[in-house]
Amino acid sequence: MNNLLMNQSLKSRIVAGTILVGGIAVATSSYTASTQQRKTTDPPGMSKGKLCNDLFLAIDHRSNAGVKALIEKGADVDSRNGLGFTPLYIASASYQMDVMKTLIDAGAKTDADSSYGTPLMFAAMSGNAAGAGILMGHGAKVNAVRNDGKSVLMMASISGNPALVDALLKGKADVNAKDDDGSSSLDFAARTGHLKAGEMLVAAGAELNSVNSEKQTPLMAAALTGNADFVKLLLDKGAKPNLQDPNGRTALNLAASFGDNPEVVTALLAGGADPKIADMKGRTPAQNSATHGYSESAKLLGATGSMHSVNPRQAVDRSLKAVQFSMEKFTENASCISCHQEGLGRIATGTAGDRGYALDAKVQKTHKMRVGEMLTALTPLHQGALKDPEVMKNVPLIEINEVNSGYSWLLAGMAAQHEPATEATAAMTMVLAKQQQPSGCWSFSLPRIPMQSSPFTFTMLALRAMKVYGPKSEAESLGKQVDLAKDWLLKTPAHSSEDRASRLMGLKLAGATAADLESASKEIAADQKPDGGWSQTPELHSDAYATGQALCALHAGGMPVNDPVYAKGVKFLLRTQDDDGSWFVNKRAIAANNYFDAGFPHGQSQYSSFNGTCWATMALLQTLTKR
Repeated sequence: MNNLLMNQSLKSRIVAGTILVGGIAVATSSYTASTQQRKTTDPPGMSKGKLCNDLFLAIDHRSNAGVKALIEKGADVDSRNGLGFTPLYIASASYQMDVMKTLIDAGAKTDADSSYGTPLMFAAMSGNAAGAGILMGHGAKVNAVRNDGKSVLMMASISGNPALVDALLKGKADVNAKDDDGSSSLDFAARTGHLKAGEMLVAAGAELNSVNSEKQTPLMAAALTGNADFVKLLLDKGAKPNLQDPNGRTALNLAASFGDNPEVVTALLAGGADPKIADMKGRTPAQNSATHGYSESAKLLGATGSMHSVNPRQAVDRSLKAVQFSMEKFTENASCISCHQEGLGRIATGTAGDRGYALDAKVQKTHKMRVGEMLTALTPLHQGALKDPEVMKNVPLIEINEVNSGYSWLLAGMAAQHEPATEATAAMTMVLAKQQQPSGCWSFSLPRIPMQSSPFTFTMLALRAMKVYGPKSEAESLGKQVDLAKDWLLKTPAHSSEDRASRLMGLKLAGATAADLESASKEIAADQKPDGGWSQTPELHSDAYATGQALCALHAGGMPVNDPVYAKGVKFLLRTQDDDGSWFVNKRAIAANNYFDAGFPHGQSQYSSFNGTCWATMALLQTLTKR
């Protein structure tokens, strides 16, 4: 991901996604996570401390004056929100150095610990070197480790700010510490491609050939994610090019299997990679690159042969199996209601159900019960919040602007499953509607790219919730909100594939004119790459997340599936699907949540891959006649 809050718009106002993906649940009697498998405070509990929520809201509004005024009234600077965060956590992550100093001067603990780390870890997540310097200057521990074993240096390696990595190394951070998945700081830098950070880690003695739980090395991580310069760095420093993971894949085979990365292939070949080493299925790098249609890599490897012959129905059969299996595993190991499994996963399975697919009854029942119990438990609070602004402050995680990201995905998942409108859905929808910004959009505070990276997405999802679950008694006021949102969607520049896709889907929901839909569709179509796919941002390769999402938006905007643009995108998805039914999408989000294995392929990139697989599945489903 890009460095959290490093871009100018986010420095001026915290505006983006969920630090705890869907951490909106309240505890239910039926579904409680095993503390042995996931030792976190998610779902959130009650906030603790005098004026706690007011203090967090002042920080979310970036008001140092407001923070000072609350401290003068006796606000507890070490209060805890429902996830165990202190105010210093959020100030550290959001580049509010003035607020950090105010809190510390008032006695805030710089090493206040929680399941998600410490304030220094939050500064490291966002690449906030200046904020980290303040904390370290007040004695913050550089080797703090959170519940999943991730260290401050690992977080800094993901965010990639060289000044921060350098400061931590000078502070004696452990360069070879490993998290519970066996990944090191060098692994994370290799996956994200932060070359300067990698150089510093190697110079500090990072182990070049260490392996994680999947028996993959930093070189494999860099090759898999297409980071050619990082591959060259590791090879130059002595990384072994021909080590194999349990599936028999070398760095070269991984590079050839999950992207068209000719620079990576060239670097590996020059560094001694053996192109004849086959994986456990007997396929060489040349065969894998040819099978997936990665033409430039295939040419370098002297490949011959044809691409995948799988058809859309076969691809969907495989992907739905993988998606539903992971949805079941997630519920076994997590007590939170998530934006991915209970949100996007339910949208994908609901779409499949509409196409006549028989879905896993156990998975369907479990998720419906989880969501239903949570919704019922929150209804009295929601109803009270709609009557009293002071009660609204007690809605879970509203103090860190997390309502939009959680509620919108949850309601969208319910809508896709055709769950009926009730008193509970009406109350939740109206609480969500109350979060609309004066500009017309729905915002968020701490990004989690790509799923929580765009106000266009949450505006689109809020419109979906209001359309399906908005109470008829509020039709007039909701109609005005829809018009305001439509105006914002039309006038606000879109900067990413996510923005453009969500804008088109949002305009469709808002009742935009055919001309406006056509204009938005043309912008998406213009971004299609020669390989038939779309990329999340211009500098990245095409992937299933951006491609599936773009195709779903184009279809919603009126493009038929036999249009050449759509057909070319379908071909990209068919040839890039893995044998296990998934599509690999590299993780770019900050590692905010405690990581655990939810039974989907691709290790620590499994959640981004799950999301990409859901979008790809929905795009392919549009091409199928109903069973």
